[in-house]
Amino acid sequence: MPEPLLVRDVMRIGVPTCKETDPLHKVAALLLDQATTALIVLDDDGDTRGWISETHLAHAYQRIAHTIEGAESAAASHGLTAADIMHEKVAECPSDIPVAAAGQLMSDMGVDHLFMLHHAGGRAWPASVLSLRDLVRVLAGPGFYQNQGAAAPRPTPLDLFRQRYGLANR
Repeated sequence: MPEPLLVRDVMRIGVPTCKETDPLHKVAALLLDQATTALIVLDDDGDTRGWISETHLAHAYQRIAHTIEGAESAAASHGLTAADIMHEKVAECPSDIPVAAAGQLMSDMGVDHLFMLHHAGGRAWPASVLSLRDLVRVLAGPGFYQNQGAAAPRPTPLDLFRQRYGLANR
């Protein structure tokens, strides 16, 4: 009998983050720039305070679109921040459980993302994430998730610095 595929085999290492005070248009742009569907909200000390997904942003847009005309002005001028729309309960799971079990957890909790957080010194910070999209990749076959998980190639610290500050690779 083959070993089950584990969360650590298909999770995505690294989770985009924003601050509680970031305006919604910045949060939305970050999701688009990072080609992801969720992020973790951090306080000023770098501690996890909540999470935001595309679903949270869509609900926020529905709330504010009724009061302000125009899609461009709605998010920018309403003054909502990440803290105003985030979900404070971050759905977590360990990375050493089968992917099928994680999928069942998502279904039971009614979420589309599970996060792996590091906990130390009374703080939590994000390490990796598993989304419904990752489960779809598993269904599509190994070619669609082979560069994910704990064995995925990682950028060097210099590459991360260049990416963060928009510097070209030299």
